[in-house]
Amino acid sequence: MVLEQLLDRKIVIRHFSFVFFLSAAYVFIAYASMQLFFPNQSLATVLLLTILLVPSLHHLIVMEEKIERTGSSHFWRRHHTLFKCYTGAFLGLLAGFIIIGMVNQATLEYQTNQLLQSHLRPEVIQNFSLNPYTPSIANAFALASHNLSYLIIGFILSLFYGAGATFIIAYNASVFAAFVVQIFHRWAGAWQLTAVSLLHLLPESAGYILAAIAGAALSRGIIHEKLKGNELHNVAQNCFFLLIAGILFIILAAFIETFATAPIFHSILA
Repeated sequence: MVLEQLLDRKIVIRHFSFVFFLSAAYVFIAYASMQLFFPNQSLATVLLLTILLVPSLHHLIVMEEKIERTGSSHFWRRHHTLFKCYTGAFLGLLAGFIIIGMVNQATLEYQTNQLLQSHLRPEVIQNFSLNPYTPSIANAFALASHNLSYLIIGFILSLFYGAGATFIIAYNASVFAAFVVQIFHRWAGAWQLTAVSLLHLLPESAGYILAAIAGAALSRGIIHEKLKGNELHNVAQNCFFLLIAGILFIILAAFIETFATAPIFHSILA
């Protein structure tokens, strides 16, 4: 497939911006396809985007599994390319969704409705802005537990679907974009609120991405390696490290959201 070849290893290593802009372009292609074949079906953009991304990211998962089968020495250095690519892809998707969401809010209607039933529910916003906010470790751990349940679900889905778990990454990017779009349409000081939100959204996104990579690489390893071989053992070990790193990012994001993001939000909205 032509698009898959665009994510050649050498190009990714040298050009983070290439992955970023290519992923953003994928969003516009998926949006145009949605308008052509499934008008007014906002979630269809994410599904069509996943179809575009899977061949390219599967190419990277193949590369990742080959790296992991050789062992876990120099872990972070050897995984640098994959982390760079997935981070660039996520940020590109986020930027693309924000742009089309600003132009046409209906593009993110499904994601916005989900937010309006949870984080942006009017009574939740009112209670948060009018009542004093006191951060606590208990709140941070409760938030972390909630987010970790999604991370585990994402890992399990990526284990079964392999690179198809790209849907989780694309959907998360669209939800975060919908959140940013709502900030700009609801409150003054939107740039401040968006910048503050990124304090916890970026490490939280990194946690989900690492879990998706771990599950997809382990899925490929189970299929292509001998069940009792050293190669599969190495793959499983590396995927375990990736999953633990993802969990740590989720916990870190929960503490940042509780002790930094929420108090700043409260001071701005109060």
